[in-house]
Amino acid sequence: MNDAFTVEALWAWYGKEAGSLAEYDVLHCTGGAPRRAMFSKYIITASLGNPPSAAAAQDRLPWISVVGLPFTDQLWTGISVMETSTLRDGANRAVVPTRYLLMDSAELVRRRVEYTTLWDAVAPVRLPPEHDESILLEVSPPALEGLTEGLETIADHAPDSTGGAAGGTGAAGAAGTGERRAAAVEWAVSVAALLLCGSPVVITGGGALGARARLAVFDAVVGLLPYGVRSGLRVGSCIDGGDRPPTQLAFGPRHTPSARCVRLGTPPQVPAGPPEDYRRRLSRLIEVVGFDAVTTGLRELDAPVAPADHGPLLDALGRLDPFRAAVDAVEAGQQSVQLVAEGLNSLTDGEDTESDGFLRLVECGIAYAVDPGGRELHEALRRHWTHERSGPRVSALMAEALLNVVLSGAEHAMDSTSCRTRLDALWRLVEQCRKEAEVLRLLPGRTADGRRLRYAAECLCLLGPDRVAGGRADAVHALRDSRRLTLEVLARESADPVRLVAWLTPLAPAAPEAPAWLRAWAVLSVREARRASQAEPRPTAEDAVHVLTATVGAGQPDWTAEAVRGLWPQLYTVATGPGDGPGDGGRPGEDGATARFPLLPRTRSRGGTRKPSPAGPPGTPDVPEIPGRSPVPSDPAVPSDPAVSADRAAPAAPFGPPDARTLRTLLTADPDVWQHCRAAADVLSCLVGVPPVGPPWREAACLAYARSLHQILQDGNLAPFLGLLVGELAGPVLAEPWGKEGEPVVLTALLRVPHQEVAADLSRRLAARDEERRRRQAARERERAVQAQRLSEREAAHTAHLRATRRAQENQAVRQAAPERHGGTGLPTATGTAGPGPRSAPTATGPRADHGRTPVVGAARPGEEPDPLERLEHAARLPCSSRDLAAMWAPFTLDLESAAGRQALVVAGRWWEKAQDGERAALFGHLQRALLAERQCSVDVTADILHEIRRLIVAGRASGHSGGGWQAGPVLREAKRELRARRARVRELRWIRLRAHVNLAPGTPRKPGKWNRGSTDR
Repeated sequence: MNDAFTVEALWAWYGKEAGSLAEYDVLHCTGGAPRRAMFSKYIITASLGNPPSAAAAQDRLPWISVVGLPFTDQLWTGISVMETSTLRDGANRAVVPTRYLLMDSAELVRRRVEYTTLWDAVAPVRLPPEHDESILLEVSPPALEGLTEGLETIADHAPDSTGGAAGGTGAAGAAGTGERRAAAVEWAVSVAALLLCGSPVVITGGGALGARARLAVFDAVVGLLPYGVRSGLRVGSCIDGGDRPPTQLAFGPRHTPSARCVRLGTPPQVPAGPPEDYRRRLSRLIEVVGFDAVTTGLRELDAPVAPADHGPLLDALGRLDPFRAAVDAVEAGQQSVQLVAEGLNSLTDGEDTESDGFLRLVECGIAYAVDPGGRELHEALRRHWTHERSGPRVSALMAEALLNVVLSGAEHAMDSTSCRTRLDALWRLVEQCRKEAEVLRLLPGRTADGRRLRYAAECLCLLGPDRVAGGRADAVHALRDSRRLTLEVLARESADPVRLVAWLTPLAPAAPEAPAWLRAWAVLSVREARRASQAEPRPTAEDAVHVLTATVGAGQPDWTAEAVRGLWPQLYTVATGPGDGPGDGGRPGEDGATARFPLLPRTRSRGGTRKPSPAGPPGTPDVPEIPGRSPVPSDPAVPSDPAVSADRAAPAAPFGPPDARTLRTLLTADPDVWQHCRAAADVLSCLVGVPPVGPPWREAACLAYARSLHQILQDGNLAPFLGLLVGELAGPVLAEPWGKEGEPVVLTALLRVPHQEVAADLSRRLAARDEERRRRQAARERERAVQAQRLSEREAAHTAHLRATRRAQENQAVRQAAPERHGGTGLPTATGTAGPGPRSAPTATGPRADHGRTPVVGAARPGEEPDPLERLEHAARLPCSSRDLAAMWAPFTLDLESAAGRQALVVAGRWWEKAQDGERAALFGHLQRALLAERQCSVDVTADILHEIRRLIVAGRASGHSGGGWQAGPVLREAKRELRARRARVRELRWIRLRAHVNLAPGTPRKPGKWNRGSTDR
C-alpha cells in the first residue's frame, strides 16, 4: 500500500503574459482553448485571495488550496498552487501565476493519500508543458506521515505545560513527550469537532510555518474525521482575511469575518450539541482504544460525507466501539485476543460492568492473558480491576482462574513448569493492579472446603513467597488472617528450609501485631524474635507441634533446637498430657509418679536398634526399682526395631489435635535432627516412651548436653518423673564403650539431680560399672604384656637368622671373587697342576711372573686374603647386586673422611652409574640394614652416616677427582621419600604408644595432623 503509483492529472496555467495589461486568465491547459473556461471557473472558486508583498515576513507564497469536487458519478480533487514569478505586467506589477491540477479521486481514496503526500507529488511539476495533454504524477504515500508531522507541529505551538520536561531525557523526557502529544491530539480533536458547526475555521498563529507544515496540520485535523469527509472538504494554506472565505479549514489572520478563529496549539471551546458530542466520544475512543486504532478505523471509512452531516459522523464513531463487537463475538464463539482487548478497552468509568457481557469478556481476557500473545489484555484488565465498581468482580474471577490453573494441572497431569508459567502470567496482573491481598482473601473460599484449600496452597507454593507477599503489607495481613491457608503453605514448604525462611521473613512472626499462632514460628525466622513465642497470648500446644513438624521435616538441627527451646512449655504439655493408649504420657498420680510412663531399655545403638545395657554386673536389672513402687512393665504399644525404622520415615501431618503419638513420631523420625538439643529430645523421648539416644561423645558436645540436662532437671514440673528420667537417661552414659570422652561431665549433671534417692541409686550403678571396668582393664593389660613378649622373641629370632644368612652370603662372595683376582689361576693341587685349565702352571719352586716388579698398593700377596677395597672395586665392576655391594661398602662408611672411605664412595658411585633403577633404589636400604645388623651401629649413627653420604653426593663432592658416577637427583628424591616414610612411621609408633597407655574406644577416628603440631622435623 506504500508503493509508488501514478495518477493522471489535468492541468491549467493561470496568469498573464509579461508586459500585458489584461486580466488574469487561463493561458494554457489540458485540451486547449475549449477547456479554458472550465479551468478558469475552478481556479477562481479555489482562489485564496490577494497574497502579501514579496517583502512580507509571514504568509509567504506559495499558497495552496485543495478542494474536493463531488460530482454525481465521480469524485475529483483539485489542487491550486499560487506562487511567485519574475514576470511583470504592463503596469510594472508582479505577476502571480497559479498552477492548477485536477485528478480523479478514486486512486487517491484507495491509497488513502494525505494532503502532504499530494503536495510532494505536485511540487516538482513545472507548468506549462509543451503539449496540451494530461500529465502523470508520481505519488509515493508513506502511511500517516502527514498526521504525525502535523501533531508535532501542533505540539511545538502548544503552551508549555510541562515546565520544560519535553526537552529532558529519561523518564522526565518521556513524560514530557507524552504530554505534548496528548495536548496536540486534544487540539486536533477540538478543531475537527468545530468543522461540524458548518462555519469556516481559520487557524491563527502559524504565520512562520511553510506550506507543507500547514498541510500537515490539516492532515492531523482531518485525520480525526472519516476519510470520506475529504471528498467535499476545502482547505487552504493561507487566506487573505476577506469576507466569506472560500475554504472550510485554512490558515489566516485573526480578523477574518464570518469564521471561527482558532489559535494554533490552544484548544478552542466547542459548542454544545453534535460538535461537543463528537469531541467527547472521539476523546473517549482515543483514551480507551488508542489514538492509532481510532485513526486507522477512521481512515477505513471512505464513504463520502459532508462535515455538516452529523448523523453519519456520529454513527461512524459508534461503529468503532469494540465493546459490542467483542460481546457478540464471544457469544458466537468467534472471539479473539484482539476483539476481547478492544471490547474491554472501550469501557471506562466502570460502565456496563454489571452486565453479563462484561463478565464474559473479563473471563475471556483472563484466559487469553495466560497465553504468550495475550499481553495486550493486561492493561485492559488492569483498568477495570482498579476501578471501585468493577474491581471486586474482577478479583473474584481472578481467584477462580488461579485455582482453575492448578486444578487443570492436577487433572491433566501437567508438569509444574507449565502450571508455574500460567500462574506467573496471571499473578503478574495481580501485581500490576496491587490486588494481592484481595485475591489472597478470596482464594481459600468461605466454606470449609479441604480440596479448595489444598489447591489454593499449591497455587501459592508455585508462585513463591517473593511473588505473593514480598514487600506488600496488605498481602501479609491477608495471609495472617487466612490461618488455614497459611498453615497449609508452611506445612508444604517445611521440607525446604530456604523456602520456609523465605515465607516467614515477609510474614514477620515476631511482630507485636502478629497473631499467636504465627508467633510460634518466630523461632525459625530471626534470633531476636525468640521472645515472641513468650508474649501473650502465647501459642498453643497445637501451634508448637506444627512448628516442630516443620523443623523435623526440613532436617534442620539448629531450627529444631530453637523450636524446642522457644516452645518447651507447650511441648512438655503435649508429652505429659493425657493420651489414649499405654504409650502416651500422663499426668502424675497420687503416689507422685505417672501412672502410664513406659519403661523401655535405656540404650539404643547409633543405628537405632536396642540392646540390653551392660551398665552393671551380671544380675543387675536394667531398670532400677524405686522404693515403694513395683516395676512397671514396658509399653507393649512401642513397636519393635522394624517398626521403629518405619516411624522414622517421615513426620505426621501437622493438622489435627496434637498428642504424645505425634511427638513420638517426630522424635523417632531422624535422630540427627535433634543433635543440637539432644538433652531436651532425650527428656521428651522418655516422657513419650522412646529410649534416649545420649549425646555425641565429644568433650564440647557432652558439656553442652550436661548443661542443658541440668537446667531441665531443675524444673519443678518434672519432679514426679525424676526417678524414671534419670534411670533412662543414664543408660547411654553407662553403656559400653566405657570411658567415653565427656562421660564424666554427663554423669556429674545426672548426679546433681535434686532427688537424693535417685542420685544414690545412680551412684551404686556407677560404682558397679567402674569395678567391672577395672577388672576388664587388668585382663587386657595382662594379655597385652604376653603379646609384647611373644613379639620381642620373634623379632630377636628373625634378626639372628638374617645375620647368619648375611655372613654366609659374604663368605660365598669372597670365595667366588678370589680366583678372578689372581688371574684366573686356582690354588696349587696335590699333583702340582694349577686350576682346571688345560695349561700347566709353574711349580711352587719355579720363578714368579711378577718377580722384580713393585707390588701394587693394597694388593694381596699370594696365600693372603684379598684387600676389602679391592674386593669392593672388583664387585663394582661386576654386575653384582645392591645387597652384596652394601655389605662390602659398609665398613668404609664408618670413616668417610679417610682416604679409603673417599675411594670406597667413588667406587660405589661407579657401580651406581651402571646399575639398574631397582638396584639403585634398594642400595641405601641394604646399606642401612648392614650398618645396623652387621656393624651393630645404633640407629642415630646409621642415620648420620646415610645423611652424610647423601650430603656429599648432593653437594657434588662424592666423586672427588676420579669421576665417580653418582647422580644427585635420584639420590635426593630417594632421601625425601625415605624421610616421609620415617615420619609416617614415627606418627604410627606414637599412636601405638598412646593406645597402650589410654583406653580408646574402638572406631575412634584418627587425627594425624594433631600429632605433628610442634614437630621440628617437617
